[in-house]
Amino acid sequence: MNENLLLRLRLQSGMTQEELSERSGISVRTIRNFERGLIQRPRRSSVDMLLDVLDPGLKEKLRSAPMDDLGMPVGMAAEWLKLVGPEPGAWRGSRPPRSSLVGRDHDVELLGRLVLEQQLVVITGPGGVGKSRIALAVAEAVATQLPDGVAVVELGTVPGERDLDQDAVLELAEQAVADRLGEETAAGGRHRMLMVLDNAEHLPQAGARLVDRLLGRFPGMHVLMTARRAPELAGAVLCELAPLAPPVAVELLLDRLRSCCPDLDLSAEGERLTTLVGLLDGLPRLIEFAAHRLRMVPLESLLTDGQAVRLLGSGDVRTLPHQRTPEASLRWSLALLGPRHERLLTRLARDGGEAGFRVGELEVDPDEFSELEAVGLLADLAETSLLQVDRGGRYRYRMLRHVRAFLDDPATLATA
Repeated sequence: MNENLLLRLRLQSGMTQEELSERSGISVRTIRNFERGLIQRPRRSSVDMLLDVLDPGLKEKLRSAPMDDLGMPVGMAAEWLKLVGPEPGAWRGSRPPRSSLVGRDHDVELLGRLVLEQQLVVITGPGGVGKSRIALAVAEAVATQLPDGVAVVELGTVPGERDLDQDAVLELAEQAVADRLGEETAAGGRHRMLMVLDNAEHLPQAGARLVDRLLGRFPGMHVLMTARRAPELAGAVLCELAPLAPPVAVELLLDRLRSCCPDLDLSAEGERLTTLVGLLDGLPRLIEFAAHRLRMVPLESLLTDGQAVRLLGSGDVRTLPHQRTPEASLRWSLALLGPRHERLLTRLARDGGEAGFRVGELEVDPDEFSELEAVGLLADLAETSLLQVDRGGRYRYRMLRHVRAFLDDPATLATA
């Protein structure tokens, strides 16, 4: 804090240090140290309390007026702007990527409000739709409103419940959280912070137990979870993240092309690019894969015989193994289910990738599935984001095109 400004404001008010202390609740000693410049980074709450007494309108003016209109030296104004502006808490874990977020402003705004209003929000959606990216953007957007900051925990590296006993999985998940928080914070308390639990679909039971324990230990914590399949959690707000609409998907593709291959201009190929992003179901991860691949192969290669999904992938070792190719992503989702789910899914792929449902009118072969079993299997497939649901009087279950392209090849399931 600049001592000259505080002294100037106090003298203009005609108050002594003792009077300012009595009215603001800040000790005389602290005010004296402020004015002597002995406190370089005061608490924002202390600055607010002093300004509320000395000049209630100054906080807003500092935030909104150009520095040269404040009637004080620019350096002094800049220092005060730091003090009265939002002060982010600590950030622990992965940061949002440096690349731009295209077409998701509404999602970030909506989720940002929900995260601050609710204790538990879960982002669901198919693999590659951008759940992790959105979660990090939301965390960044709300970080200044959470005094104890943000912690991002990657649960995708924790073994699944099919590989280990549930208690052992929970212990590993809790250790991942403790490693991120540090010993002092992990002990619990009324910390007001955001915990991002990323990639939790393979921990349906352990993930739910983990959240229950966290919220019990940290009453002021807000949790934002991402998962292709949301765990059953009482009070959770579920937000389904939809693929990008074709115009936005094309915009994303062109944006990524400008970054990875600036001398390749495909902006005049609107129709064919729309076809390509349609084959990729408007999924941002696949679109980014395609932009990278277009550095080396022509657009025609990705459009020929629906080859796009088989030519795409990334060798980025910073990503989880199941996120590096479309086929690995599909196998990860299939591993969350059982053989009957796979059988119905392959049947749907063979029949065009869609199923309609109204009570008593389910479009499945009764020799393969009873209606009751089929309803449950369809619900599970949709819950795992392998089918998209068009809700209405007649529910429609729709398979993403890139999923169907793989399931049309018997080798996909044979090696899953």
